[in-house]
Amino acid sequence: MASWFAKPSAAAPPDPAALAASLFVTVGACFGTMFIGVLVARNSLLSADARRGVSLLYAKLVFPAMVFRGVAAIDLGAVDPSILGVMLLSKWALALCGLAFGALAGRGLAAGAMYAMAVSHSFDVSLGVPIARVLYPAELPYVYLNQSVQLVLVNPVLLVLMELGGGGGGAGVWRRALASTATNPLVVMTALGLAAALALPAGLPPLVAATTKQVADAGPLLGFMSLGFAMAAVGGTSAAELRLCAALCGLKIVLMPALYRGAALALGVGSGAVPFLAFIGVLPASASVYSLASTKGLEPRVLGPLVPLTMLLCVALVLLPLSPSAAGVDTALSAAVAVVAAAALALTLRAPAKEKSL
Repeated sequence: MASWFAKPSAAAPPDPAALAASLFVTVGACFGTMFIGVLVARNSLLSADARRGVSLLYAKLVFPAMVFRGVAAIDLGAVDPSILGVMLLSKWALALCGLAFGALAGRGLAAGAMYAMAVSHSFDVSLGVPIARVLYPAELPYVYLNQSVQLVLVNPVLLVLMELGGGGGGAGVWRRALASTATNPLVVMTALGLAAALALPAGLPPLVAATTKQVADAGPLLGFMSLGFAMAAVGGTSAAELRLCAALCGLKIVLMPALYRGAALALGVGSGAVPFLAFIGVLPASASVYSLASTKGLEPRVLGPLVPLTMLLCVALVLLPLSPSAAGVDTALSAAVAVVAAAALALTLRAPAKEKSL
């Protein structure tokens, strides 16, 4: 870890109060833009078709451009393979937990695969990158790498399982899933970004860099407004679905950072990397997974509340350790989330079969 984890990030403000203030502004801007999206949707300032168009523009063009730029800037020669191992092992361990939870809750293979994606796929670029610029600026490339591992090595398998669980079968389902994955803009732009990082170590050509920057700069506005649109549309979640959401929240916010820490210890990663790995482990569920769930009709009322809930908990768990007066509060909050998640899981497993199949 000589390149990125040998010492604390020099760009980080040395004063904890200044660091907290900078982080508060960064996160506040994210939530403020999201609130604007809620207001736009609730007051019909844009029609439903127009809001859908904004969300599609972000998902199909702007967000992939953000990922491309971030991945293309990675110095692949400086990447520690053990960090890649931590990310891959942790994500797949959590994905398997999501699949198991879906099976135990009686929701079926397709829903279980959606749960697996919801708990393993983090809000890396849209929320993780702005926070990392304040807390871990030198480690920023690894946030994009964390996203790349999910998009290339985890999600394709889960998409196939969703197809299989949806009643498909035989070679057709594999062809559909592979074609869908191979043409997904995020996967394509991630692959192109990795190719650019290998072929163009000095950086993107100026025209390409300027064009992609202009597109990517629209990302924070369109992304958080789109999440606001989605939050305004969330409704009708039942008590059973809220229990499912609470259990998934425990997996995402408590188990995932623990897995990152445990995998780092098992793979012999230096102790200087552990705080950063715990940070990317606690990042919230991705809004893009909710969009996919809504499109496929797979548990949208379960995953809709999961995104804002994990966002709030993530921000609290990141901010609290910065204040000396709040020492230990983050640990207590994590423990409380774990208790609520365990209770929700127990109630879900005891629920009647007809409730499980909602």
